[in-house]
This record gives sequence, C-alpha cells and structure tokens, in this order.
Amino acid sequence: MTVAASAEPVTWDDGLQGFVVSGFDEAAQVLRGPGWSSDPRALGGDVFAAVPPGVLLFMDPPDHTRLRRLLSPAFTPRALERFRPRVAAVVETVLDGLFAEADEADLMAEAAYLIPLALIAELLDVGTEGAQVFRAETPGLVRMLEVTPTAEDIERGARASNELMLFLLPLLTERRRRPGDDFVSALLRMPELEPEEVMATCVLLLAAGHETTANLIGNGALALMRDRSQVPALHAGPSRAVEELLRAETPVKLAGRAALTDHDLGGTHVPAGSRVVIRVDAANRDPRHWPDPGRLDLARTPQPHLAFGAGHHYCLGAALARLEATEALPRLFARFPNLTTTDPQPHWRPSSTFHGLAALHVRP
Repeated sequence: MTVAASAEPVTWDDGLQGFVVSGFDEAAQVLRGPGWSSDPRALGGDVFAAVPPGVLLFMDPPDHTRLRRLLSPAFTPRALERFRPRVAAVVETVLDGLFAEADEADLMAEAAYLIPLALIAELLDVGTEGAQVFRAETPGLVRMLEVTPTAEDIERGARASNELMLFLLPLLTERRRRPGDDFVSALLRMPELEPEEVMATCVLLLAAGHETTANLIGNGALALMRDRSQVPALHAGPSRAVEELLRAETPVKLAGRAALTDHDLGGTHVPAGSRVVIRVDAANRDPRHWPDPGRLDLARTPQPHLAFGAGHHYCLGAALARLEATEALPRLFARFPNLTTTDPQPHWRPSSTFHGLAALHVRP
C-alpha cells in the first residue's frame, strides 16, 4: 500500500484507515511523546500474529525502557569509535573488488549491502558461514518491518527470523560456555538480559541495521552522481554531508504508531485506538523547518531531522550507520571520482516503508 504525503501536516487516509503525519513538528510530537505504542499488535488483526516477541523495535515501556538501558552503552558514538579503523578496512576491501571482474557493477549488491553485512558478521563473530546465512535471510527478514505489511510479508519475515534463530541458538550456547570479545559474548555477560532478548537483539541488528545503512550508502551515492558539485562538500565535511543525505534521502520513509490515548496533532483530533503513519521523508522536507527543502546541500548547517526517529525509539544503531556512511561515501568517490550510473531510471525497491534502491549499476 502506498501512503501519500500531503501539504497538510496531518490528514486522514481512507485506504489506510488511519492518520498520516507529514509535518515535522507533528511527527516529532508522535515520536517523542507519551501515549503511543510501537507494537503493531496494538492495532489488532491476524496479520501481526507472527511478529516475534522481544524485538526492541516493537516494544513499549516499561519493557522497552529496561532493554534499551542495557543495550545503549554498546551503541554510543564513543563506544563505536574503536571500530572506525576496521570499518575503513572493510570499505577498502569491498572497493578493491568492485570493478575487479568487469567495468560495470551493481553498487547495491556489491558494496552498499556488503559493507554493513561484513561488519555485522564481524561484530557477531560468525565467520564466512554466518555471513552467508545472513545474506540469504536478511531480504526476507526486513519484510516484517513494513509499516503496511501483507500477510506474505509477515510470513516471510517470520520464516527468515526462525532460520536466523536456528543458526544463532547454538552460537549463543557456545559463547555462553566460551565467551570471546565479540558483541554476542558482551550481551551474554549481562545477567539482566534473557537469552531470547540477546537473540532478538541480534536479529534486529541484522534487519534494521543492515537495511538502513545499505539504503543510506546507495541513496547517497546516487544523489552525488546526480549532482557532482556536492562531492567537494562531502570530502570537506563527511559527517555534515551524511546528515544532509539522511535528511534529503531518508532511508526509512514511514514509521507506524498506535494511539493509546486521545491526542491533538496540529489541531487534528486523533482518538485513542487510531492508527498513525508518520511520513518521515515528508517531515524531513517540511518547508517550515528547512529553506528550499527539496534542494540537496551537503554544506547545509545540520539541523535535527527524523531519519533515525526520535524519543525513546531513536534508532539504536544510528551511530554505527553514520560511521559506516562517513567512511564509505568519501572513500567511494575518492577512489572513483568519475563514478557514473548506467541506469536511465533508478531501480527503487517496491516497499512502502524503505526508501532504497533494488539495484544501482555504475561504471568507474
């Protein structure tokens, strides 16, 4: 289902049978305020029955607060900074192979997805076998993250989740017996975390972290190939440039919530029990907040955006995604300054939720 943005900050959508929030202030109010649920089962309906429990993304306080408090220290920018040399090495290795066998490559399959996949596999220390399992199952897994999923999306996502759990279960058992210095072992050392919560966190890292980062790299590369005048600003300030790419080419278009209480959003009454879909992409281009919001300007002074959400569900892996993008995009355009797409039209993924490319064919 397509969820259309509107010039009005809050509108009713008959097809969705819910409210669509396109304004920045109103979206931030939903994401940051109390009285909203992130659990899709709060809306009822059999389609969500297969959503696995214990996934942080779908949890509400107080369970979410407890789990988030335990996990957050591992994902702070300071904690992740020690991975920067390894991120850079992975990016360089991927770029070494990008045009090794042909003078054309699919940047999505051969770089944008490979970089986060390699890093997550390394973070979890699962080796080549684990990386292959992750690559096979992640496309199915992310389908359960659709804000307007079909029964098939949920079924495929649940099936992929089960396959990943079957792979991870013996690994968790072994790490509990013989802990290492990997992320899984670190989680298992926390007595407050239940084993199923460790498992669900690993699955979430694969689903949300892999997809969002790949989209950020792919969308950013396409935007820069379309406007090469922006490349100097990328090299001059990678962190600032990535913030503008997150705003203008938001990797996640939609976020869903259920109203637990009555709300007033920009003068629109939203009754308890209502479904609300936030158009993150539209909110990040709200002209009330950004002058000429449709223009990409990598030298723009960064302002708060909603690409990673806000409030207690602010993306746990935001710092990791930023780290990967700030290493990948400057290195890509330094290595291949004349990088050009051969696609007459972008091949966007058929997704109501994700703003990402299915393929991006390029030449050096």
